[in-house]
Amino acid sequence: MRYVRDNMGAPKTLTGAVCVALNKNIGRKERKVDLIFMPQEKGSFSVRSTTELMNILESWKVSFEERKRVFDFVAERLRMLAGEGTVA
Repeated sequence: MRYVRDNMGAPKTLTGAVCVALNKNIGRKERKVDLIFMPQEKGSFSVRSTTELMNILESWKVSFEERKRVFDFVAERLRMLAGEGTVA
């Protein structure tokens, strides 16, 4: 899980967290990945793509450097899951 911080305004305030995990469809041969954005003020929700996640982080005015760190984390996690041979 990667925490997203917004450098705009108050220094290093927690905006939310991003999680990359396998979904819960047990018994299927093909496993899918869930991207979950968990903002601090609201409930968690699944995003459909990395593009949608980028747009959400931009709308929250998360700094470029922090968005880059989040996507480095997402890419690393996806590579790890693909290496396990479990991602469809």
